[in-house]
Amino acid sequence: MQKQNSTVVHKRFKNNHLIEIRDTPTQRSLYFDHHLQSAMVFEQPQELILSYTRYMLLGLLINQQPKNILIIGLGSGSFIRFFQHFCPHSHIDGIESSQHVIDIARGYFFLPETEKIHITCADGNAFVSQSHTGKKYDLILVDAFDAEGMAPTIYKKSFFISARRLLSEEGSISFNLWSADRKVFKDIKTTLARTFHSCLLLPVPNRGNIIAVAMSRKIPWDKINPAPKDLEIISNRLQLDFKQLVRVTKRHNGTLSMMLKSLFR
Repeated sequence: MQKQNSTVVHKRFKNNHLIEIRDTPTQRSLYFDHHLQSAMVFEQPQELILSYTRYMLLGLLINQQPKNILIIGLGSGSFIRFFQHFCPHSHIDGIESSQHVIDIARGYFFLPETEKIHITCADGNAFVSQSHTGKKYDLILVDAFDAEGMAPTIYKKSFFISARRLLSEEGSISFNLWSADRKVFKDIKTTLARTFHSCLLLPVPNRGNIIAVAMSRKIPWDKINPAPKDLEIISNRLQLDFKQLVRVTKRHNGTLSMMLKSLFR
């Protein structure tokens, strides 16, 4: 959405950083320091507008009916609106370190809150490291950024180890990675590969994001690349282009491509 063609409905400086909400006749968008963070179409609030958010849901091919979902980094609540609409039977824990962000999601972005959706204001690293309930998650989504980039308390080895402990047997965890510092990027990817049994990397076309999808077991190749008919069924059910996600996954993960070739000889 072009900012010059929009109307400001909320503007506030928080910790010396500008937070804005802007509207067009069809869409509402959230900006941090003039950078677009999230967007919502009024008539279809469940739609995932930003492409990287759709790439973070590759794990739904592995487990199509997640019972428990953990979301770290709330933003405007895009993922929660999506799951509340398409996976109404799922239990969702949303963790956000900023109460102001939570208030914005509630006040401006139709944040759903039901008996199956729980929003907590807490540091994501503290939440996963102090979780001793025995609860396991089928899908964990990590999209935690501060004013400087990827939140340093989240994208580190201790967090990865704690998060892995929370994964169910068929669970996966998706990380939104972005950094202008190539060394930071390389170190995070190396640590992910050493912490998890398997890790796929999905560069998001036309963006600087790379989505890492990690698992504590071998990648279930048959689920990542299902039969075309099955892929079409889940794409239609969730209104996501899984065909594109599979294509990008195969292109950028050589081991997967080689495995798929051997399976279908």
